Amino acid sequence: MREKIGAYIHEVMKDYGVSNKKLERELAEACCDEYELRRSEGDPEEDAFRAAVANIEEIAKEKIVPRNKFSFMLGMGVLALCLSAAEMLGSLLTEWYAFYLVELPLAFAGIVVIAAVYLIVRRRSFRWYDLLVLGVMLLSWFFAFYAMLSILSFNGAPGSWHDIGFTFPCVFRHIIHRDWWAAGAVETHNVFYPNFLTAAAIFLTALVLFVRQSIAAKHKKA
Repeated sequence: MREKIGAYIHEVMKDYGVSNKKLERELAEACCDEYELRRSEGDPEEDAFRAAVANIEEIAKEKIVPRNKFSFMLGMGVLALCLSAAEMLGSLLTEWYAFYLVELPLAFAGIVVIAAVYLIVRRRSFRWYDLLVLGVMLLSWFFAFYAMLSILSFNGAPGSWHDIGFTFPCVFRHIIHRDWWAAGAVETHNVFYPNFLTAAAIFLTALVLFVRQSIAAKHKKA
């Protein structure tokens, strides 16, 4: 029963987005004492359990400042939007080739590091939707880099040149000009770019959930 009480308290703490082992132990001890008292008075196990944890949420509210459980998700949405905006603006740079060759792998590696740190820090209290967001971002940035490889690995013949332009919201237009062929023929290829759409979806979803959670927390507190 101690394990059941401890698990219940842990879930309540998790719902408030707080990891405080000392407070968990204090509440668990108090609830276990109440449970033992109820059992000694003849209460059945389930009745004693419900009585022991009846006020645990109210106690938690008094001692814990609730944090919005969608804060991390919203933060990743903001980060994704900033990265995708930088990538779109990168097409305007003179040295766009060097920019994408460095930025896209760095962005992917950065998301991997964030995911690893998150799993280490929150290994006992991670949230599935945070992991889902990180997984979607990893897939999106990996696909974007893979799709851009055809542009970054362009190897034209002497006299030819190429450029890119961004078509809002999800296409890079790759323009190849071959001076040595067919009197300067121009080829155009479109490359799908998913990062901005991914970032916008994550941000808007997280923002709605964050606001709803904030409103619900205010109502509970009131």
